[in-house]
Amino acid sequence: MKLLLAALALLRVATAPRAPAGALPRFEAHGGDAGAILAGHDGPGDGDIAREVARRGFYAGTAVGAEDCAACHRDVAAQWSASGHRFSSFNNPYYRVATEAFRAEKGAVASRFCGNCHEPQLVASGAMDLPAIARGTRAAQAGVTCLVCHSITHVDREGNGRYLVDLRAVPPPSGAHDARLRPPLMAEAELCAACHKVGLGPAITADRWLRGQNDYDAWHSSAVSGNGAGSVYRPAARQRCQDCHMPLEAAPLGDPAAKNGMIRSHRFLGANSALPHLRGDDEQERRTAENLRGRASLALLWSGPNRVDALLRARGVGHRFPGGTMDSNEVWLEITARDAAGQVVGRSGGRSRDGALAADTHLVRTQPVDGEGRPLLRRDPQHMRGVAFDTALAPSDPQVVRFEIPRRATRVEGRLLYRKFSPDYARLACADLPARTRRRCLDLPVVEIAAATLAVGAPPPSDPATLLDWGLALADATADHAAEARAPLEAARAAWPLRVEPLIGLGRLAARLGQTDEVLRLVGEAERLAPEHPAPLLLAARALLDAYRFEPALAFAERLVRRLPQDRVGAALVARARGLAGDPAGALAAADRVLAIDPESEEGHYQRALALADLGRPDEAARALALYDEHRVALETDLALRDRWRRLNPGHADESEPCHTHRLVAPR
Repeated sequence: MKLLLAALALLRVATAPRAPAGALPRFEAHGGDAGAILAGHDGPGDGDIAREVARRGFYAGTAVGAEDCAACHRDVAAQWSASGHRFSSFNNPYYRVATEAFRAEKGAVASRFCGNCHEPQLVASGAMDLPAIARGTRAAQAGVTCLVCHSITHVDREGNGRYLVDLRAVPPPSGAHDARLRPPLMAEAELCAACHKVGLGPAITADRWLRGQNDYDAWHSSAVSGNGAGSVYRPAARQRCQDCHMPLEAAPLGDPAAKNGMIRSHRFLGANSALPHLRGDDEQERRTAENLRGRASLALLWSGPNRVDALLRARGVGHRFPGGTMDSNEVWLEITARDAAGQVVGRSGGRSRDGALAADTHLVRTQPVDGEGRPLLRRDPQHMRGVAFDTALAPSDPQVVRFEIPRRATRVEGRLLYRKFSPDYARLACADLPARTRRRCLDLPVVEIAAATLAVGAPPPSDPATLLDWGLALADATADHAAEARAPLEAARAAWPLRVEPLIGLGRLAARLGQTDEVLRLVGEAERLAPEHPAPLLLAARALLDAYRFEPALAFAERLVRRLPQDRVGAALVARARGLAGDPAGALAAADRVLAIDPESEEGHYQRALALADLGRPDEAARALALYDEHRVALETDLALRDRWRRLNPGHADESEPCHTHRLVAPR
C-alpha cells in the first residue's frame, strides 16, 4: 500500500492560471516525489521493463502505476490496462516517434508541451527536461495513471495540460477514500478539457498562435452539451464526455465501485484502432471498431445526370468527426461505380498496394499545412502555419460531396472509412521496432464507419430526415448551390408539417440568400411550433444584424442568452448587438461572459476591445485588441496557404469549397 500512504504532495501543472499563449508549464512537486507517486512503486522494476521494451518495443505487462488500485478495483484496472490512457507515453510507438522528433528539433524543455498530458510522471520528475529519455523505465512506460485523473482539482479552460493535481495521501477504503479520489471536477466534462483542448503558441510554432486538436470546445459548442444555439436537432438530454467515452460496463471481477454489477468503463473507447491492434489486444480492438461504426452516416442521392451526392452526417458524436489529432487520422470516402456485369468502371478513394490513398480522395478532416502549403504528415505541430481546408463534420450540420459517375455505371457503392494513421506515417513510427512488432505496427486496421448503395433509376429519397439534411447541406454551401436546397427542404416540410426542423432549414436558406423578412416570417412560424427551440432566435438575430437593424436584433439575442446562458455564440451576438445599439458597458459584460467560457475566443477579445474603446479606456482596449490579434484566425494567411496547397495538388477537387465535385476514374 505504498502508493496509498504516499506523503502529502501538491502537483501544479500550470505556471499560473491562464498562462500566456506559448508558455511551457511544468509540474512543481511539493512535499514528495510526485513522479514516483504517480508511477507507483510496486510491480515490475526498470530492469524487467527494459528487457520487455528491448524484446517487443514497448511494455504491456502488469499495469505500471495502478498496482495498488488494482488490489481492490480489479475491473477498473483491467479496463484501464487496455486503454489509450495507459498507452499514451513512450509505450506508444506512434506517439513516441513524433515526440522524439519534436524534442530533437525544439529541445527537451519544449517537450513539456507533449508530456503534461502524455507522460506526467516524466514531467513531474524532471526527466522530460533531460536530453534523452530512457524508454525502458517505469515512468516512460506508465502513461496516464490512476492518480492523475482521480486527483485533478482544477483545469484551466485553455487546456494544454494546465491542471492542478492534489496528491494528498489516500485514506483506506471509507467515505474519506471516496471523497479523496472523486473530486467534484471528475463529474464534469471540463475535466477532459485539460488535455483534449490544445493551443499551439509561439513557443511551439515559432510563429503565430494556432488552434490544435480541440474536442472540448467542439462539444461545448454543440447541442449535445446543451448549448449549440444554431443546431437544427436538439437531443433529448445533455451528455458529457464521460457519458459516451465511459459508458456503463459489466464488472464481473467484483469491483467494489460497481453499482448493480456495472461500472463506468475505463477503456476510454474512442477511435484509436491502431494501438490495440499493435498489441494484439483483440478485445479492445473489437470494441474500438464497434464504437466507431455508425458514428457518422452516409446516404447516396442522384443530383443530376451521372452525378451523385454523398450526404454525410455525424449525429453519433458529441464533437466534430473525426476528433482528436486531425493531422494523423485518416477518414475518407470510397465511391465505386459498377456496370451491369458488376465490373468496376470508376472509383474515387481507392488505395494503392502499399495502402496509400489515391490523390483525389475526399478526406474528412481539418488539413493543417506548413508554410509552403504542404500537409503535415509526421505529427509535427511545430511546423503548422495554417489550415488548407476543413471538411470535418459537426454534430448537427450535414455535408454534401459530389461525384461524377461514368455513363455506363448502373450501380454506385459508397463507404466512409477510418484509419488511425497513414501508411507513410506508420513506416516512420514502426521503423525501429523489433521485426515481429513492426509487422503488426505497419498493419493498420481500416474500419467501415458507414456504407450506402444507389442504383441507376432509383427514385428520389422519401425519408424526411434525409431530405432535410440534404437541403441543409446545400443551403450551407456556396450561394451557387443554395437554390438547389429549396426543393428538398420544401419536401421535408410537406412530410413533417408539425416539425420545426424544416422551418429552421428554410430559414437558414433565406438567410444565405439575404432575405431578411423571409427569415423573420419563418422564425415566427417556428416559434409557434416549438417555442423553446433556440435556433430561430439565432437566425433572427443574425439576419437583423446583417441588415443593420440593431435594436430588434438585440432583443432576439438577449432572449437567446436567457435560454442558453452558457452558449458562446449567443453571448458573442449579445456583445456585438449591445455595442452597435449604443450600450458599451453591456457589450463589455457580454464579452467578458464569452471569455469566461473560452479565454481564447477571438470574438470575445474583439468585442471587448471595441467596448473598452467606446468607454474611453484606451490602454485596456489596446491590450484586448492585442489578445484578439493573437488568437484570431488569420484568414489572409490561410487563403495564401490554401492557394499554395492547390498549386501542389493540380487537378485535385477543391476540398476548401463546400459541395465540391470529384470525378470517378477507371481503375488502372
